[in-house]
Formats: sequence, structure tokens, C-alpha cells
Amino acid sequence: MNTGWKLLVGMLIATSLACPIAPAAVAPSASADMGENVTVDLHRMIPMRDGVKLAATIWKPADVREPLPVVLVMTPYISDETQQRAVKFAENGYVYVSVDVRGRGTSQGKFTPLYGNGPDGADVIAWLAAQPWCDGRVVTRGGSYRGMDQWQIIAQHPPHLAAAVPTAAVYPGWDFPQPKGIFLSYMARWLAYTSGHTGNDNLFGDDKYWQTRFVRAYESGQPFHELADLAGTNRDAFLEWLAHPAYDSYWAAFNPKPADYASVDIPILTITGYFDGDQRGALRYYREFMANASAKAKSRFYLLIGPWDHPGTRAPQEKLGGLTFPKNSVLDIDQLHIDFFNWVLKAGKRPAMLSDRVNYYVMGAGEWRHAASLKDLSTHTLRLYLSSPDGPASDVFHSGYLAESAPAKQSPDTFRSAPLALEPADELLKRPDDNDLTDASTAFKAERLVYQSEAIDAPMTIAGVMDLVAHVSLDVPDTDIGCEIEALLPQGRTIVLGQDFVRARFRSDLSTEKPVTPGAIESYRFDGFGFTVRELPKGTRLRVVLAPINTPSLQKNYNSGGRIGYETADTARTALVSVHLDPKHPSYLELPLAPESGAAK
Repeated sequence: MNTGWKLLVGMLIATSLACPIAPAAVAPSASADMGENVTVDLHRMIPMRDGVKLAATIWKPADVREPLPVVLVMTPYISDETQQRAVKFAENGYVYVSVDVRGRGTSQGKFTPLYGNGPDGADVIAWLAAQPWCDGRVVTRGGSYRGMDQWQIIAQHPPHLAAAVPTAAVYPGWDFPQPKGIFLSYMARWLAYTSGHTGNDNLFGDDKYWQTRFVRAYESGQPFHELADLAGTNRDAFLEWLAHPAYDSYWAAFNPKPADYASVDIPILTITGYFDGDQRGALRYYREFMANASAKAKSRFYLLIGPWDHPGTRAPQEKLGGLTFPKNSVLDIDQLHIDFFNWVLKAGKRPAMLSDRVNYYVMGAGEWRHAASLKDLSTHTLRLYLSSPDGPASDVFHSGYLAESAPAKQSPDTFRSAPLALEPADELLKRPDDNDLTDASTAFKAERLVYQSEAIDAPMTIAGVMDLVAHVSLDVPDTDIGCEIEALLPQGRTIVLGQDFVRARFRSDLSTEKPVTPGAIESYRFDGFGFTVRELPKGTRLRVVLAPINTPSLQKNYNSGGRIGYETADTARTALVSVHLDPKHPSYLELPLAPESGAAK
């Protein structure tokens, strides 16, 4: 769908939770005769503590002469998805086991999306460790939902768990299904995909079917909760999730507690990408682990972050969103997993890519760097104030300023957010160009505010999470505001550095809804741009765009302050959004900078 927020929406919905990696995307086995020396054992039923049995597919080296470590993945996507990958691990001296989670594939029981995989995972590990072909050590791997599974399993502390590689891990209630309190229409599509025991791959993959229905709901004013009818047997899950837009105790029950991290004592490698829709989840696990784990456990926790989207965390590509990255950014992730397991289990060589605890790619410089912690990447910040002393910053041709000097007294800038102002369906249903990272169209649309800096006088490396604080007043109880940060390179190209949004009722706290008092000036923090590391050349200008959010891909806010997901077009109100820029209520962009970075003029 065409939208001014393609990068943000694309990142959020292009998750493996909703977009499993096809086997063709997996690097082929090193063997010329792939799988010739591997045996496959289908549908081994593993008993759980409550009597339910889960189905496992087991790949083993055909000539196994002694017990081996076992690599476990638990999936809601049916174990056949991993054939090529499993063969590669088996050819490298591991038993590979994929288990269909409860209620999926040929596993028994009822599927409860996102929830309860920890106890089942612990039971599976205990069963695997007791098999004659297992040496008593089980490691886990997998991405997105399968990454979340691992954190739920880790929280159970199974004694035979020897290492884990959670990749692009979903953090329920935080990055899916309602990032920052705004539900994804895609939630219905994913729940339909995991409806019942079968894969539903063709239904899930029918872009036209889903786009047509989301656009129809967008145009008609259909209340969001009615999308639950598309979710099949997971309809109740859709409505249950929708009842919890805040990150509350309901969602907290899905995720590890601080005490769960405190007693972890295994090596962990976690992987995410700068454009990974689940980066917020992956890094929340990382930060919680660092805040609660023992010194020994923290010393064995490794982070890898590259210039990848969600699928790219498993199968990196050179081209993404209109950009082409150097070949050194394209890693064989499966081989890295194998090398990591060889290192921590078999006294193998430490992978060069993991030469320190934090291993990251510098976009723009085209090189990998390494640090002891995320905090080491940035040593100072650059604050740029938004101002428009020459008149309203109402479009890209009459933009305001981003400058280090604090603004003088001035009037607020304003734009309107009209929920019933719709883009034509024909435009929305056009096949989008793959240019999410270079598309500057957001700044050229109506009803937005645009601020631009002078050219920087020295190269500058952004290293961390950008932060924009806007002092805002509204004349309605609620609305959604989007923010885009762009880099205008000296050669004329635009790169989108990040996009974020804030739902006004969650402006203070994502765990509590708080209606807006019309006219009150309050601080709105845009801190969901994602962790990034990018070197900008001398002469680059920065641009900030503030605008309404109104896209079929997200649950529409009708600005009435009503129940989320149950508002209708009849309750719609047009919001006047005022962004304040005066000394008492400054609005500003704050950039985390690497040590070598200079400042803007």
C-alpha cells in the first residue's frame, strides 16, 4: 500500500512473526549432495507435563557414532519450513530438532498465540537430553516468534539448556501487535495464517486479498475490531489482544521477569537489524538482561546488529529499501550460528564477527566495529531545536529550522489531522516501490511541518536511538502524530534515518491511557526510531517532518478518545495539532553521536 509512512509500516509488518523466511532464502548446504548423509525422523511425539504431545521432526547425521549436541527450534509455522537449514546443521555435527508448538502442525493441544511456550520448551529439552543420540546439551535458535520462544524457555532455566541464539525476537505487547499502543491491521493476517493446525501459506501470501480488505475498512470507516472476523480460529485472540492496547499486566505475563534473568548462566547471542520491525523487542530483552543478569552471564551475552530488515536477520541482502550495502554486510547467518555453537560447546575458534560483546555495522562507512556495550558507541549528543521565526513551517518549501541555538519566543506551528481525509483506493492499492529508505515523499505532502538544518561542517556518526521531544497541544482528546527524520546528502540523495509515531493518549506512559486535556501543552517523546549507526558525510543536512498518521495498515484513530478499536467514522473529529517552539516549551531533536563526530553549524 502506498503511504507516507512506508518505512515505519513496512518495518512493523515485515516481521517473521508475520513473514516466515522461505527455505529458498536459506544459504545452501556446503555439501554438493545436500542431505545425502542426513536422516529425517518425522512426527516424533514428545509428551508434556500435562499429557499433551508435541510433534518433532528430527534431522541426524546418518553416520552418527556418538551422542551429539541438539539444536532446537520451536515454531508455529510447521517444521517442514526448516528442511534446508536443518540439513546444514546436521552436516556440521549437530542433531537438529524442530517442534511444532502446541496446537500447530501435528502437535496436540490448543494454540495460544504468543503465550506459554516456556514450560513446553523446558519439557522438550528434558526429553531431548534423555535420548541416546543427545550428549545432554541442548541449544536453541530461531527468529521472531521462534526468538520469543527462546526467551520464554530461558526464563524456565532448563538444566540441559547450554546456549541460545534468539534472533529478531518478538516482545509481546511491546513491538507486536500494538507498537506504542497502535494496533497493526496485519494482526488479522498473521492470526489467519496461524489459524488451526495447517499452514495457510497461500492465504497468508495473497497480498491483494489482504490489502483490499484493509483498504475497504479504511475507506468505509469500519471499526477495527471487525477485522477479527478475518482471523479464523484465532478470532478470540484478536479481540483479547485488542482489549489491551497498553503494555499492562496482561502483556507482562507473556515475558520474562527481572528475576528470570538474574539466574541465567548460559552463553547467548542475540541478533537484530537496524530496519528490523522487532528490533525494539530484541533490544528490550537485551537491556533487561543487562540490568538484571549476573556479571558472569553478561560477559557471555553477545549482540550482533547489521543493516538488515526482519527477514535479513536470517538471510541478509545487499539491496534494501532503495539502498545497496557493501558485500561485507551480507553474512552467512546459519554458519555464524554453527561457529558460535562450535565455540561454546566444542572448544572451537571464537567467530571473528563476535570479537567483542557488541558487534555492529556502520552504515555509510561500510565496516563492522566492535564494543563492550551499547553505551560505548555514543559519547555525546547533539541537540537541534525546532524553530520557525520566519513564519509557519507548513511545507518543504517554507521549512523551519533545526539549530543548536535555543529558539526565541515565537508562535506554535500547526497542522490538522482529519481521520476522514482519505487517500484514493487506487493509489493505496498500487504495488509499492522498494524505496522505503530513500523515499522523501513524506515531506512533500499536505498538512505537515518541516524543519531543516544547515549543512554539517564535518562528518558525523549517529550511534544510538534518536530522540525527538515536541511540546504539543491539541483540541481533541486523542490523535496520532508521526515523525520522520531524514538525511539530505550533499550529492542530492535523501536517506530516511527513521520514522516513529505517538498516540496522544499514551504520550506519558505506554502502560496507561490518559486522555488529553484540550489546550494543555505537554511533552510528546518520539523515541521509537530504532537503534542505528550511520556515518553522514560533511555537507549533509537533517530534516524533521511532523505529520498526521492515517493509513490502512494501522488501526485508525478517529480522535474522539473512545475505546480503541471500536470507534467509528461517526465519532470522527478533526484535530488541530499545535507544536510549540518557544523557550518555555522547546521542541528539539537529540542525536546520539559517536566519539569522532562533530556538530552542525
